[in-house]
This record gives sequence, C-alpha cells and structure tokens, in this order.
Amino acid sequence: MIDPTVILLAGGRELTEPGIVPATLYDLRVNVLDGPIIVRHGACPGETSADQAASDWINEIGWRYGITEDPMPADWDHCAPNCPTAPGHRRRKKPGDVAHPGLLPDYCPAAGPRRNHAMTIKAPQPTWALMFPEPGQPNYGTNNCARLAEAAGIPTKRITP
Repeated sequence: MIDPTVILLAGGRELTEPGIVPATLYDLRVNVLDGPIIVRHGACPGETSADQAASDWINEIGWRYGITEDPMPADWDHCAPNCPTAPGHRRRKKPGDVAHPGLLPDYCPAAGPRRNHAMTIKAPQPTWALMFPEPGQPNYGTNNCARLAEAAGIPTKRITP
C-alpha cells in the first residue's frame, strides 16, 4: 500500500476566487501525485473560505480521485493550560461572529494558532503545505500556519489568483 500524501491547507476566510482551491487540488491529483491524498485543514467556516472550498469539493468530487479530508477545527471555547489567566485574555464575540464558532459568548484568541501548530505536527506529518492568502487582506491565520509549516520543514507554497 502506498503511504498517503498529506497536504496541509490554509487560506482566507473570504476568498474572492474560492474556485482556486479545488482547481489546485485537482491539478495536483492529475499532474503530480500518485496514491491517496489527505487534505488537512482548519475547518474554518464561511461559504468562500479556503477550508470550506476544499471540503465541499472533496466531498462532492475529490473522493473519486482518492482525496479525503482531515478537518481540524479550532477549539475556541477552551484555553490551553499555558494560556494567560489574567482578565482580558479571552475575547468577547461580536454580534454575528461566525469566525469563532463555539458555545460560549467569548473565545480564546490562541485557539487558531494552537490548532495551526497541531496541524503541522499531527501524524502523519504533512508532505506539503498549500496556502491560499487573500490578496489585500492581513491573512493572519494563513501566514501563521505558513510560518509554522516552514519551521517544521514542510515545503510550503502560497497560491494567489
């Protein structure tokens, strides 16, 4: 049996061209990679998020090409043992906040970076990292994930429309 290729995927929550994500995954399957592919992503919500674009395509079509997903959503409700205990560490959700899903009215701001780190070290370790930053946006989470992947020695490619 061929070991799977694990692709770490991260990107903007509101991509203007979310179709770039499935197109890139399809091109990898057809032109580059053999064997099973696992796409590990942060399961960030949003109709046009990179994670959602990957998940939708994998579940609708990608599975036919041997591509599966490994979603790893951030745990916004809980702090880690090393989080500051001082008041003000947790952030209050704004009305209509869909970026920090959870049951509580506030969230741990370290949850996203903590999840990004976990995605880079989870076995099997990613073979590649694909980043889909949205041009003109700060891309804090995407850039954090890219830095962590590069620090872990994972070849990282940034893809923009």
